[in-house]
Amino acid sequence: MPRGIIYSFMILGFLSIISGCATKSGPLAVLPISSPTAAQHNLEGIKLYNDGNWKAAEEHFLAAVKDDPQLPEAHFNLALTEHKLGQHDQAKNHFQTAGELAPNNKEIVESSIYRNHIGLASTFERHISGGYRYE
Repeated sequence: MPRGIIYSFMILGFLSIISGCATKSGPLAVLPISSPTAAQHNLEGIKLYNDGNWKAAEEHFLAAVKDDPQLPEAHFNLALTEHKLGQHDQAKNHFQTAGELAPNNKEIVESSIYRNHIGLASTFERHISGGYRYE
């Protein structure tokens, strides 16, 4: 097999492995066990977020956080929405809160956008998220 093809396969394999380390994020759902009202606001926020209606989604995520300030998913979802709205300082605060409330939640703490906003992102993660560092 020609050397150029071997190198191409090696590069593709390397990129596949590395891209698996950086996870894309979307809003996270919660079970309505401890706070059904917060869970309902969170669910409504997710629907609006996925429709691209970030301002209305922000209102629901804010209501979820107000109803249950200990709900890490609501903080994470609010941070994602604030990021979309260009409110990066507020997003950083809510990402930090989500990480503090749920340090073992891999969907939160291993997401590229979380890592980028709080200053943990690698050069590769920053590159695939547009190169900007939000810390």
